[in-house]
Amino acid sequence: MPQYLRIAEKVYRQVKENKDFNQDPLENLNNLMIEIRKELKGSKLKLLYNFIDFEECMNKPNAECKIQLDISLIPTIKNEGEFILWLAGFIQRITTDGKKKLPPIRKEIPPEFKYTQPKEAKKIVPVQPEYSKSGELINSYFKSDEFMESYNKSH
Repeated sequence: MPQYLRIAEKVYRQVKENKDFNQDPLENLNNLMIEIRKELKGSKLKLLYNFIDFEECMNKPNAECKIQLDISLIPTIKNEGEFILWLAGFIQRITTDGKKKLPPIRKEIPPEFKYTQPKEAKKIVPVQPEYSKSGELINSYFKSDEFMESYNKSH
């Protein structure tokens, strides 16, 4: 998340310096995407989508859009900290770090497959190793009267 926060802060500063924000949320999102593209150029992060139709996100239910974005939840640019946090989360959802991620295994399991947990196996108690002669000598010293006397005198 720190890398997304750094990018979000840079994009926020750039947009604020250029005064690219106005009352139209679609135009604001498009301006943000332009700045995000500039910032991601040359980094290991890549955009998942070449084009995001923000108008589609406004008109269709979230389930039908390729990216779930509720425009009503976008904070105002005046709330700098809140806006940067939102922007970092947005950047995280629309980018990938280029590493291939393994798909979830459950997609490959047929629906008719039933999983049953195995019966509880007998617990195997590990065998305790026998102490060596030197270990026994050390233990006997700490239990000896000589050690106990010297310990009690020092404390």
